[in-house]
Amino acid sequence: MTNKPSKKHYIEWLALKTIIAYIRSGTITATQTKVKRLVPVLQKILKSEFRWANRNLQMIYGNSLSEKQRQVLVKIVFENVLFSHVEGMQVGDIKFQEIGTEHIHDALKLDRGVIACSIHLGSWEPGLKRFAELVAPTPAAIVYRHANNPLSEAEFIKIRAPYGVEWIRRDQPRDILKAIKEKKVLGLMTDINTREGGVTAPFLGIPAQCPPGPARLALGLGAPIVPIYAVRDTPGEARLFALPAIEPQKKRGASEEDVAALTTEINTTFAPVIHNYAEQYNWLHARWRARSSGELWRADTTLEVMNNAKVDPSLPPPHLGERVFTLINERL
Repeated sequence: MTNKPSKKHYIEWLALKTIIAYIRSGTITATQTKVKRLVPVLQKILKSEFRWANRNLQMIYGNSLSEKQRQVLVKIVFENVLFSHVEGMQVGDIKFQEIGTEHIHDALKLDRGVIACSIHLGSWEPGLKRFAELVAPTPAAIVYRHANNPLSEAEFIKIRAPYGVEWIRRDQPRDILKAIKEKKVLGLMTDINTREGGVTAPFLGIPAQCPPGPARLALGLGAPIVPIYAVRDTPGEARLFALPAIEPQKKRGASEEDVAALTTEINTTFAPVIHNYAEQYNWLHARWRARSSGELWRADTTLEVMNNAKVDPSLPPPHLGERVFTLINERL
């Protein structure tokens, strides 16, 4: 049942339409310039996201970044995340180089269905379209979080129509299960804060409430998991990576320990990618907010509390890739 749009929904939708019309006109390079102009304004509007980006980076990288370096990185992150969404409106202008596609085709040959796991990094929106083209003629179904505003939801569906994929809301588990049983390629984002029904597993060294779906489906059906991600090189040019498949042993009635172990393996696979391309990762998301105790962290929760939750608090923070420091220092 669709809720009737409210006055607030109409105002939000009109604002969205205006921003979309402004951003998507012109070349992809011109679009990136427009995005950079919007960031200072959006940082004032999206104050919560700004605080979470700052706190997430502080929590993960600690003293590896000075305060000035962290603030510059937050701004670059804002630009990249916004540009990632905008790229979805101009998917036809993005050219991809593919690396590791043999892993996708090898998984498809097993004829057990394929679960493609990804993260919110780089050109993830146009990457979905390119991935669907690579697995064709096997249909691709992408699980997504729908917008609360029904007018905005309809707008996003319209924008994403050229992707050539089947969209399944994450609150429709029967459709998700049906897709994988029909041997479709099921695409799932694995780096989402899951407040209800999540499985606890380390993400970048800190226990997080993770979506249990990828691991539970893979264990229950014996479907291989192919980690994929897309890195932006320049406006209009990106690389799509497929990594070797994770092939879990089929287990009917898999335990929570089994699900947590496989989820940890998925998270560990993506960790070096995030560190190497930290400026393209979505640090704006409150990734570690939900705790296994039911508590919710806030952006102003003390670092002491957050650091004590680390898998091994005695370990030094991970090191960012040199290219990330180069990008930061160019802005200082």
